Amino acid sequence: MIGLVAFAAAVSGTNDHRSLQSLQDMGTCIVDQTPWAAREVLALDYRSPEYAEKMKTLGAQSGRCMAQPGVMRSAGVLFAGALAEALLKFEVKPRELPARIAFDPARPPITARSPGEEMTLCTAFRAPEQTAALLRTRPATEQETRAEEALAPVMAQCLRKDMKAEMNRPAIRSMLALAAYRIVTTPKQAAK
Repeated sequence: MIGLVAFAAAVSGTNDHRSLQSLQDMGTCIVDQTPWAAREVLALDYRSPEYAEKMKTLGAQSGRCMAQPGVMRSAGVLFAGALAEALLKFEVKPRELPARIAFDPARPPITARSPGEEMTLCTAFRAPEQTAALLRTRPATEQETRAEEALAPVMAQCLRKDMKAEMNRPAIRSMLALAAYRIVTTPKQAAK
């Protein structure tokens, strides 16, 4: 259905539904308590050592946001996606999100930093309503699955002929949240 994109039919390993929802709740808590810290880390290039260090520090300082004491481990993209989603909900009214992420020629081009990011930026631009609908769902639910399935044809169209992107469902959601956040935070150019 999606061509070169490999969808995981089910969340595997440690990405069970409770863990994914807890990570989402943790991202929301961090943004509620320290939105500036989340904005600061997401403004960095995720490929940089500074980004990795700031993400590690932010995660280490988030113990007060954990539902249960202990250590939470997560793929960096899932944690970043949880922060991006929480910031979008904190800063953008839900009914305004589709218009804010839709393609707008007044916005300067956003350079993708990976094939996956290129695909998700394209998807958010081309399917803003469906992207916003996905971000309104609770992670690891049937509603999320249906919302991701609705985006599958657009994601397939956004793959270049030679591009291959392999992501499971949680990664797709996170990458779309990060793409939407990058779009929303890219200022429009002044009219000439």
